[in-house]
Amino acid sequence: MKKWKEYKYTEIASLIGGGTPKTTKKAYWNGRIPWLSVKDFCGGSKYVYNTEKTITDLGLINSSTKLLNKDDIIISARGTVGEIAMLPFEMAFNQSCFGIRANNNRILPDYLYYLTKTKVRELQHASHGAVFNTITKNTFENIICQIPPLEQQKQISTILSSLDDKIELNRRINDNL
Repeated sequence: MKKWKEYKYTEIASLIGGGTPKTTKKAYWNGRIPWLSVKDFCGGSKYVYNTEKTITDLGLINSSTKLLNKDDIIISARGTVGEIAMLPFEMAFNQSCFGIRANNNRILPDYLYYLTKTKVRELQHASHGAVFNTITKNTFENIICQIPPLEQQKQISTILSSLDDKIELNRRINDNL
């Protein structure tokens, strides 16, 4: 069996900053692109499917927001630090969050999601700020991770994902009741 390797978090994932299109420009809002804020994914589900707000292509182009890909991760970085979700399709997001993209040569996106969930307390402990607790890109630089080989990551992620699927199904059943 291959050995696990130690990496800094920033060696296994890229961090992407978000932004907000000018709210006074109506041409930037109510478009086809889902635009995430923390309240959209603070329910504890693995995936976030709906956003309260959407932006237009103009809003995306004319702001600092970025488009995250399917299977990227979103984490709240200010205020309520450590809310986390995975994306089932492309979405843009605000500056109170970081997008996290797996370095696929070292880590699978699903495994990175579960690993990041285990690091939330460490991130919260390292947060700082006078008004709001905040984590920065430098916060992730100090997070050390033990990573198994890709095949083992796949096995672990498959088990955890099946449990999440069952939890989500139960949540939907409860919502219908």
